[in-house]
Amino acid sequence: MSFDQLMQHAHDIQVTATAKSMEKHGVRPAPKPGDPPYAPQPGEDATRAGIIAGFADIPSLFEPFTMMPDPTSFDGTRNELRTALGVLSSGFMAGDPITGFVYPANYRLMEVGASESYLEKWTGAAADMFRAKFVETFPALVVNQFIACAILRGALDAQRALWVSAREHIDKVAHDTLNALDNMDHCGQNKWTMTWTIVASVAAVAAVPISAGTSVLGAGTTLAAATAVTAVGAAGQVAAAHQLAPAKETEYHGETAEVVIEQMRRGVNEAISEIQQGEQTIAAALRNMHATMSSARDFFVAPQPKLLDARPGTVFDDGYLGRAR
Repeated sequence: MSFDQLMQHAHDIQVTATAKSMEKHGVRPAPKPGDPPYAPQPGEDATRAGIIAGFADIPSLFEPFTMMPDPTSFDGTRNELRTALGVLSSGFMAGDPITGFVYPANYRLMEVGASESYLEKWTGAAADMFRAKFVETFPALVVNQFIACAILRGALDAQRALWVSAREHIDKVAHDTLNALDNMDHCGQNKWTMTWTIVASVAAVAAVPISAGTSVLGAGTTLAAATAVTAVGAAGQVAAAHQLAPAKETEYHGETAEVVIEQMRRGVNEAISEIQQGEQTIAAALRNMHATMSSARDFFVAPQPKLLDARPGTVFDDGYLGRAR
């Protein structure tokens, strides 16, 4: 069975459950158009109508799952963020803090620090602020931007993994239901187990430090780790997770079509709950990152140069370009 056939599975479940229930209750299917009518049996029409109505909701239970995002729709943006990580890789971090993937250092980022010698003769407030607020803080800013980009990439990885798992699980709910309907006539108890891993496909990552330091000392070590954010990623790709939801097992059983379908409804609701929990985990990590970036913008973006305020008559004052030494 495949996810692409989910609505066909739903139709098959509805037809099979209806037939099994009618057989159990001794109800004949309605005659087909053109066939002679049955000899009437007391209450048969009402019982048949009740059985059909009892299973009428089955297609609508599965239909929303057909509108789940296609996991491959995340691939383009994920690849773009991977390219961005390569651009932001300064060599001060060993690799992506979410997946552990190592990106070669972008040597062009070193050119900002190398500009110090060109600024030796520049004096004045603008020069001092440029050195203190841009040149010296640049390594930490780039590391923070690298972390922010990695968190976005990790969130997309987690989203992709969640929808891959969700498709597999709802398809298995349908498959198990059909098997259970088929097994009703066999000897023994009709039981089946579902192992839920939708939430477990999303892993929370140990807090990633965001630097407020004015310089970087070696591989990812900063003078001051002012705050930290919790990231998420796909469980299969996360390098070090401190919150990984365990797989959850649910046992189902049913000896009649009505009970089997009620257990199926329970499985559908479990799938919805798992998806919601996984989405909430991803959303919480992104809200955490957004709050950090909003409240500590200076950790990620250098301030505007003081020279922006200069005018032709003041640009060479001590407050701007200053005097040559």
